Amino acid sequence: MTPQIIDESDVRRRIISDDPDINAIPDHEREAIDRYLEQQNKTNLNASTIVWMILGIMAFTFSDFPTVVASDPRVNGPYLRAGGLFVGVNIIIGIYFVLYLSYVRGYKDWSAHAHPAAIPIATLCGCIGIVLLNIAFWPVWGMFTLPILFCMGMGMFMLASLSPF
Repeated sequence: MTPQIIDESDVRRRIISDDPDINAIPDHEREAIDRYLEQQNKTNLNASTIVWMILGIMAFTFSDFPTVVASDPRVNGPYLRAGGLFVGVNIIIGIYFVLYLSYVRGYKDWSAHAHPAAIPIATLCGCIGIVLLNIAFWPVWGMFTLPILFCMGMGMFMLASLSPF
């Protein structure tokens, strides 16, 4: 059987389509989408990435984050552990997408190759984890909790966006 050649406009249509069952795409179309996405290779290093990483480092340093987590009695421990668990699940799902699907399996289009519930589960766990971490650190930093955690989170996201996978 000869492989079908898919027009580039058809690939674009498939990527941005509202098809409710993205996992029903045939293998030859998935491979065409992966090839198209490979051609769209570009760097993520820009001024905003650098600024967010610097702000994240500053928030981490000036808030004395490691000491607060390790030994400050004002931190609400149960919320810290629950928030860490939810954020950990979010990170594990992210590692599955970035390392396993991209690096080990070689897929570039995660949504076509992953379980359809993985992204919503990661989103839900991330949101719950962030709320719980804000509650846990509120007694320590008060109103500064939101910008401190936001800057550290954005710095980590920008650092992760620079991964070669």
